Amino acid sequence: MTVPPPPPPPSPAPHARPALDRLLSPRSIAMVGASNSLTRIGGTVFGNLLRAFPGEVHPVHPKDDVVQGRTAYRSVSDLPEGVDMAVIAVPARAVVDVVAECAAHGIGGATVITSGFAEAGPEGRALQDRLTAVAEETGIRVIGPNCIGYMNTHGGVMANFMITPDQPLPESGPVALVSQSGGFGSYITSKAVLAGLRLGWFVSTGNEADVNVAQVLRHLVERPEVGVLLSFVETLRDPEIFMATARRAAELDKPLVLLKAGRSDEAARAAMSHTASIVGSAQVFDAVCRQYGVFVASTMEELLDLGTIFQDGRRAAGGRVIVMTSSGGAGVLLADEGGQAGLSVPELPAEEQAALAADMPVPFYGSTSNPVDTTAQTTAMPDAYRKVLNKVAASPSGDMVAAVTWAGPGPANDAIVEMYRNTAKPVAILSTAWSEQFQRAGVPTFTDPRRAMASLGALARLSARGPVPPDPDSFAADGDRVRRARELIAAAGEETTLLESTGKSILAMYGVPVTREELVADVDAAVEAAARIGGPVAIKVMSYRLPHKSDAGAIRLGLRGPDAVRDGYREMLEEVARRAPDAEVEGVLVQQMAPARLELTCGVQRDPVFGPMVAVGLGGVLVEVLSEAVLLRPPFDVDAAVAALGRLLGGRLVTGRRGLSEAELQATAQIMTGLGALALELDEVAEVDVNPLRVADDAVLAADALIVVRHD
Repeated sequence: MTVPPPPPPPSPAPHARPALDRLLSPRSIAMVGASNSLTRIGGTVFGNLLRAFPGEVHPVHPKDDVVQGRTAYRSVSDLPEGVDMAVIAVPARAVVDVVAECAAHGIGGATVITSGFAEAGPEGRALQDRLTAVAEETGIRVIGPNCIGYMNTHGGVMANFMITPDQPLPESGPVALVSQSGGFGSYITSKAVLAGLRLGWFVSTGNEADVNVAQVLRHLVERPEVGVLLSFVETLRDPEIFMATARRAAELDKPLVLLKAGRSDEAARAAMSHTASIVGSAQVFDAVCRQYGVFVASTMEELLDLGTIFQDGRRAAGGRVIVMTSSGGAGVLLADEGGQAGLSVPELPAEEQAALAADMPVPFYGSTSNPVDTTAQTTAMPDAYRKVLNKVAASPSGDMVAAVTWAGPGPANDAIVEMYRNTAKPVAILSTAWSEQFQRAGVPTFTDPRRAMASLGALARLSARGPVPPDPDSFAADGDRVRRARELIAAAGEETTLLESTGKSILAMYGVPVTREELVADVDAAVEAAARIGGPVAIKVMSYRLPHKSDAGAIRLGLRGPDAVRDGYREMLEEVARRAPDAEVEGVLVQQMAPARLELTCGVQRDPVFGPMVAVGLGGVLVEVLSEAVLLRPPFDVDAAVAALGRLLGGRLVTGRRGLSEAELQATAQIMTGLGALALELDEVAEVDVNPLRVADDAVLAADALIVVRHD
């Protein structure tokens, strides 16, 4: 793995609980529930603890004097002083008292293997609540319950029953895997080892009575031996810690990859029954991960593929791939998949093609353009194959290399290993099977063209990612603006939906450009206001009972001249009186008719997990038809907003002939950042809906707005 530059200072840890060092990197270990029987979990875990741990390991057993060759202690209180971590595998009803005894004895952490807690129903939930209370009151850190334990090969800690004591230890390396699910985490670990990932850490968090996935990731991201973070999650209980971890991972250039379960309603129910989890919006989760540079894997195989391509620490200077193959069909398929992954497979310059051709057999029936098709002729000539492969890797026309081979020993694969060791460029090998030779050498290997090129595409995105998102703690509220906005909210009394006129006044405080408009109380004032505004106007009834004005006929559009305004005013009030007789009219808004080449919508929602989210998408009647939007979690800057707008409609909103101009793009981005500031400053605002934003002539104007507040 390449040595990274000195990292910036760590971000402040967003929690005050004791650190996880004694729990996850102990110098001495005790096990309560250790057994002499290797067929029991207590025997398997204790046997694993004895395998590689350099410190003292103490069994606790009520009857046996010796457990697997180690002197046993009758109780936790009999243990020597200074034990850092205890593994607990006793019946659920005894766990809380044992953990409390561990805390009283000065033990820093407990790994609770036992099940029968929140996942088992109300009685188990009560037990788990007691366990959480003990952890909070005493400061002891607890993994589990209902977990498989953890593995820290760098420290020789095998506190798990993922493997049995007679199975070989995984090869230690820079990859850390954190999983809520112990069983599936073990499954992923087994697959990872087969795929050649070098796992230095595996942590299962189970029911998360105390320590959760986000906290473990936050701890591991600071570990110097960890270069890649992989995680399988059902929920994120500490979103602020998760985002702090993502920011820190970006600062340290350590990729973070998540596989998220519980994306559908059915999966959410399964997650509740499994780990008593809460499951947030999958769309919001994906958006936050994208914003903070976290890779979201859609399958377990993708999670492992990204771990494979990331674990050697290489970065790409760009997105150009040179493909070398002895099969023309495989080369074309790799080129196709490269394009799908956002990569380019450029034709090599004539001079490079000539240099490659000079090492090919004569006559030569392949191609030197890219993909470089050597055909079986060159592969059968080891010296020629090696020369061509090394020239491909050294080409200034490529940032990455993809090569096709057959699994098994031979000169061609020896040449691939040599090439990999001699180049700093990222490499992906498409092979018929995983190769022990490649795994020993650390060569990233894939058995499917799409997976190989998608992995290189992810590496290119990682290498090119932008600046770290702002620290949420860095946001400074504008006290005067908050005071003025809250005065307007207070004027609405106990109403939860503000008048459009009030909402726009608040939006204007946050830099959102609104249409020229005046709130009036009678028809004569409406005529005078229309004359001052000029041009055609819209008139709208302002009533707390009519948040959706068109449903009650409370709007008239395109009125030009005094007579049209008078007639429209009278007809509108008559229709509202007929269709919504209980609606108390607070006034009539006379508003500029803003031109529109296209319409957008922008708003704020509060996610139950991640909090405020700003959304922007196509507006007007298309908002429900196309249902396409991008999301950002504040705080964010204008550049992040511009990048998000660039993802709408596959980029066509920005690059299309009738898309946003540069001025319109910047104006929309400023609106998004303004709404983000509003969401952070005004906790009582539950929802904002600005629809439509009318876009034309390098200007963006809010033509309608709905703000919903809550009264706690």
